[in-house]
Amino acid sequence: MLKRLALGFFVCSLLFALSLLYVDGHFPASVPAGDSGLDYRPLAKALEHVGPSGLVDYAALKEDRAGLDDFIAQLARVSPINHPELFASADDRLAFWLNAYHALVLDAGLDAAAEARLDATGRRFYWLRSWPIGGRRFTLWSVERRFLSETGDSRIPFALACGAKGCALLDGSPFQADLLDAQLNDAVGRFVQNDRNVKLAKDGVHLSPLFRTHEDDIRAALPEGRTNLLQFVWAFLPEQCLDRPGCDTRGDLDKACGPKLEDCKLVYEPFDWALAGR
Repeated sequence: MLKRLALGFFVCSLLFALSLLYVDGHFPASVPAGDSGLDYRPLAKALEHVGPSGLVDYAALKEDRAGLDDFIAQLARVSPINHPELFASADDRLAFWLNAYHALVLDAGLDAAAEARLDATGRRFYWLRSWPIGGRRFTLWSVERRFLSETGDSRIPFALACGAKGCALLDGSPFQADLLDAQLNDAVGRFVQNDRNVKLAKDGVHLSPLFRTHEDDIRAALPEGRTNLLQFVWAFLPEQCLDRPGCDTRGDLDKACGPKLEDCKLVYEPFDWALAGR
């Protein structure tokens, strides 16, 4: 009896360890033969199916998915892991992983849309499915944890479109190393200026739960002497509503909170796992 229990414990422990290695992107994958170059134009073609609101037209993408498939095939052949010489700078590498992440989200979203799983979608494909990238198999979680969350850039969580409406939404163009800083600022601006994520109300400032999840990173990135995460929000609100009349501005936040942003009550909304499609 004890031997059976011990054997069962060993097998369970082994399976658990293997599952952790799988989810964290440590399983090997074959590298297809072919050109080792990387071209973001096929991804740009796929992103044409992202609407002005940031939602993906999955029906149209399904009919025109050649660009997405082409780019994902490129990921299997080349990455900073097996071709570091192609990604000399930190911005080159970060742009690669952001684009890879979003391509995989689109691929997973196609499957989710095809199966009519429009709610709780992210929780289903985020952990289990994996793709080959440069000789390893990665889940979305492993790409985020190993190559995006570890950058120390507090803007990253608000630029990642995880496929759910509660995350950032895509804007229809790939990230580029030479434009990366401006693109990240634009992405956070879109997130903060979406009233689904930041909304001023009589009972306080209603925020996406992502602000609470990443509160420590936000505080660490603030200038010395500043500790309130609303200062991060304030920095990405517009001075004026030129593009979207009636939006919340920096002045509106100042008026809502009074002399000190710390006096504002924070109300965290539930995360919306519905698929970011239309």
